[in-house]
Amino acid sequence: KYTRAILDAIHSGELAKVEYETYDVFNLNVPKTCPGVPDDLLNPKKSWTGTADFTDEVSKLGKLFNENFEKYKSEATDEVIKAGPAV
Repeated sequence: KYTRAILDAIHSGELAKVEYETYDVFNLNVPKTCPGVPDDLLNPKKSWTGTADFTDEVSKLGKLFNENFEKYKSEATDEVIKAGPAV
């Protein structure tokens, strides 16, 4: 249901008109709103129910990504390497 609403907003151009926020560690631009989708679902921090601190978990995930990426780094362009998580 919500996936379809996001795809519809992409295809109609509505998603290009909304405000975005950036998640620092992964440098991702995430919409603050999307027609037909609850805002809480767009922002993982708002819907986080884990017992660990959300920010700590995002940092941990970024570190794990970077550690795993070391295997492929020699095959990546500088642009791809720079796009990785900043932890």
